[in-house]
Amino acid sequence: MASSDEENGDDDRDFDNGSDTAQKDLQGLMLAAGTKVRCNWLDPSKESEAEPTESAAKKAKIDSKGEQAAFAQLLAAAKACERFQVKGPQWVGTSLHKYPEVPERHGAILRAVSESLMNRLVVLRVDNFPGSGDPVFGTRHELRRSFRAPDFFGKLTAGFKGTCCLKKVTLQGGFHSASSVCNFLHVVKPQLESFRCRGCLFHGRNFEMLAKALSSASQQSLLEFETDAAIGGKDPFGLLADSFPNLRMLRVKYMFGKADHLQALSRLTQLRRKECVLPKDDFRLSGRPAVDAEKGIVYWFITSEHHDDGYRGEGLWWDELDNTMECCEQWAVGKGVTQEKCLDFMKDCGIELNDRLDDEECGMLDGEMNSDVDSEVDQDTIAVQLEIDDSAGSTGSVLAIKARTMDGREFAQVTLDASKTLVRTLVDELASKYPCSPLAMRLVLPSGACIDALETAGKSLAAALA
Repeated sequence: MASSDEENGDDDRDFDNGSDTAQKDLQGLMLAAGTKVRCNWLDPSKESEAEPTESAAKKAKIDSKGEQAAFAQLLAAAKACERFQVKGPQWVGTSLHKYPEVPERHGAILRAVSESLMNRLVVLRVDNFPGSGDPVFGTRHELRRSFRAPDFFGKLTAGFKGTCCLKKVTLQGGFHSASSVCNFLHVVKPQLESFRCRGCLFHGRNFEMLAKALSSASQQSLLEFETDAAIGGKDPFGLLADSFPNLRMLRVKYMFGKADHLQALSRLTQLRRKECVLPKDDFRLSGRPAVDAEKGIVYWFITSEHHDDGYRGEGLWWDELDNTMECCEQWAVGKGVTQEKCLDFMKDCGIELNDRLDDEECGMLDGEMNSDVDSEVDQDTIAVQLEIDDSAGSTGSVLAIKARTMDGREFAQVTLDASKTLVRTLVDELASKYPCSPLAMRLVLPSGACIDALETAGKSLAAALA
């Protein structure tokens, strides 16, 4: 389906090839044309399968040789690739179990993107990625969800070596870890000219962290910045003006900080106003949350005065937020979240409080979500003793780590760069060698301190070992 530049962004033309565009679906693993590669994260024919059937499993064995050949073609195309698009499932939804990891396929895709990143890649676009954002409140439910989800930028960072030519990044739909994106920017240090996020990644609580990480790599080079997320704070426009003085295009229609944004905009002397989308008063969001503490669910009424086409959650890109009807939202956040915490987050997102609303008007009494989001019980703890193996050539931040069970049996030795690698990457690696759920692992550091894999998943291993 062809879409206008106004709806989907003028960066779509980076993938134009005759009738083929970034918005067009593609069949099979990939479509390569010249120095452009478009790739499906999942096999489109299997997106509708909630669980693999017996016949599908047999067919997968038959197709394995063909897949290996396709993976080899993808890697070969990636080496000369300048523009790479990864397309996730059309309907990402809110349940990660619908789109489980396919280790061989996803490993091959990430190797291909990594190869292109370390060679000629200029434009990276990721659509509808079925990952997870970082926890907003730090509940066990949020921690489990984000730990289970595939981490696109975390994997790219762990495998990165050398320098890159990357100039443009576009994320459209889906979910990504903001901490992983920040780590990617710090490690890869791309001199970006364009950074656009539509329907994903940003919210009021991670905006400052992401802006500063992007500025650390691309302060002078960034010309285009776009997010359609609801963002508040003291002075978000001032932060943008300080971080990216050479901006020409700015699209931030749901950004409503406390400070007058016109003063900050006056400092962005190169802005091309006709290309920009700036906030208008009738786009400002307002509403009120109602919290069901027993179920770990927030019912939220949020709307704006802009009703040309009806309001259905525009500007709110939060994991497991379900727009049930027009202005009504149900948000599965887990137990431990209070009304006060929701109100604080609402302020971070620049959403005004409408205290005339009651719980019933927020949808709490007739909510459709009846299950307890925290019904899952944590698995039995598996403690793993880590040891830095100096005899194996550990130098600087590159460490050789031995992992032992608590009775002293060594089951893994891995070598990795502690400054690039997140704790979750190490845990996933160890869990593949000592078959268990990564959610159950507790790491005992050489100092004797014990760290919870769930709670430290987004930290770099260097920070965890410090």
